Amino acid sequence: MLRRIATVLATAALGASALALTTPAQAATTQAVTAQTASRATETRISGFYADPNPVRRFHRITLGGQLQVGEECNPHERGPGLATRHNPCDSSRTQWAGSAGWQKIVVLFRASGKSRWEFVDAIETGRDGRFATDVRVYTSGTWRVVFEGARGLAPSEARDWVRVVR
Repeated sequence: MLRRIATVLATAALGASALALTTPAQAATTQAVTAQTASRATETRISGFYADPNPVRRFHRITLGGQLQVGEECNPHERGPGLATRHNPCDSSRTQWAGSAGWQKIVVLFRASGKSRWEFVDAIETGRDGRFATDVRVYTSGTWRVVFEGARGLAPSEARDWVRVVR
């Protein structure tokens, strides 16, 4: 047991000394690479998020659903399908939301009216086309939020919907 503790402490000390030897230029380069990698993440959005029915009676169930979509950069020089003369109508600043993100994790959160804390409700997975849906029981009015936390090469996104619960 003491040998393990000594090994852990020695490893931590060695790691700290290696960090101390890193020059500021190397640290700046590492931060720049990290920022550059983060900026290359493909944009995502949660489209068509809904919480139905609304309003709903207390203790009844609602369905939360939507679709996680992946943005594709739109290039005005690209041609659309079909004839070579057909132009893809877009400009370079617009993102097309043609793609879908299949098999990704979506986290469902709830915040009751008048409260400041989000509570975890469920974690669900999108289908092949990026669509997701889940049924949850409601007890009080509040905001439902679905969050895609991001994945390798995909930026995070979220959507919200407020639901009124009647007695």
